[in-house]
Amino acid sequence: TAGFTAALALLRLQDNRLTPGHGPLAVTGATGGVGALAVDIFSRAGYDVHAISGKPEQAAFLHDIGAAEVLPREALADTAPLQSARFGGGLDNAGGSMLASLLAQTVPYGSVVSAGLAASPKLEMTVMPYILRGVSLLGVSSASAPRDLREAVWARLGGMWKPQHLDRICTAEVGLADLPGVFERMLAGGSLGRTVVRID
Repeated sequence: TAGFTAALALLRLQDNRLTPGHGPLAVTGATGGVGALAVDIFSRAGYDVHAISGKPEQAAFLHDIGAAEVLPREALADTAPLQSARFGGGLDNAGGSMLASLLAQTVPYGSVVSAGLAASPKLEMTVMPYILRGVSLLGVSSASAPRDLREAVWARLGGMWKPQHLDRICTAEVGLADLPGVFERMLAGGSLGRTVVRID
């Protein structure tokens, strides 16, 4: 579902009139499954992607899958309610203060999709980006997407948005017995891309 979620996010952004002309798209949690596939899909769709990650050692990986720039988490560390506009919008997988900072750095009439609240389920934000810049905060739910929306997403994933770097993004293949170790790495922040689970 990671690629479907990333593509659904891009469809929501485009439905809200976001174009490459608005500026670069930020992707937080860029080395994760949804994030890495978003970097691939968004860049393939013609957007300038700025990958935001707390894993500087993975910068080459992010550039290889389509990121024009790789920024540290600190790029979204400022908690001011309104900041210099630098992103056309983006996809946030972190939530919390990172989401608030991304919204505060989004250009007028830009859009941000929230796809996860990994950092914190609690959101403390201001209305400043919404009422002074007309910024939109959009949500996605891959599980409850209606059939016509699913078909539109899959049509794009099978065509012009087809990921080009699945061989790089799928970083491991494991059996069911190996999953406890995979989960430990994930919880410790050590995962990268997607892990394929082999069911024998």
